[in-house]
This record gives sequence, structure tokens and C-alpha cells, in this order.
Amino acid sequence: MKYAEEIWAEKRKFGVKRYLLVDGIVITGGPFAVVMQAVGFFFLRDEGQTFSQYFSTSRTWITFFFHATLFGLIMGLLNWFRNEKAYKSKTDLSPIPENTTKNASE
Repeated sequence: MKYAEEIWAEKRKFGVKRYLLVDGIVITGGPFAVVMQAVGFFFLRDEGQTFSQYFSTSRTWITFFFHATLFGLIMGLLNWFRNEKAYKSKTDLSPIPENTTKNASE
């Protein structure tokens, strides 16, 4: 699990939508989008395009938005389900119920 049990219990109280927005898009997707824009500047820009020209185009900002949103949502969902599975397995310590049905012949 990515978080301690107490911290995850607090985060899950706010729900999956807030988790996806904050932890998914802002915390995970934002830095990913920044790195992708830096990579784009060095490898994908048009010939002779300056730094300010590259970052003033709408294509750059649209791709930035999509990188942050899509990557953030995907990673946020993966982390949510992984953390939920780990949290439930740690908090569900109830023993396996014994077979309480009796044979009719007894």
C-alpha cells in the first residue's frame, strides 16, 4: 500500500473523485506532463522553433492538458484499487467462518 492505514482511511473518506483529482491528476499527472513537455521541446518541436514559440502554441498546452489528465486518471485509478485491496485485506481480519450447516443424518 502506498499510504499508511490511517492516512488511507482518511483519503478514502473523501471518495474516489477527489482522490483522482488531487492525487491522480495534480500530483501524478502534473509532473508527468511537465516532463513530457520538456521531452517534446527537445525532440518534437518544429525546426527552428524557439523555446517561447514552442510554449506559446496551443498544441503544446492541449497536449500538456491531455498528458496530465489521462496519465493522472489512469495512475490514480490503478493506485486507488491497489490501495483499496491492501486496506481491505489488512482491516478484514475476521476468521473464516466454519461450516455451520449440519448433515440431516446427524
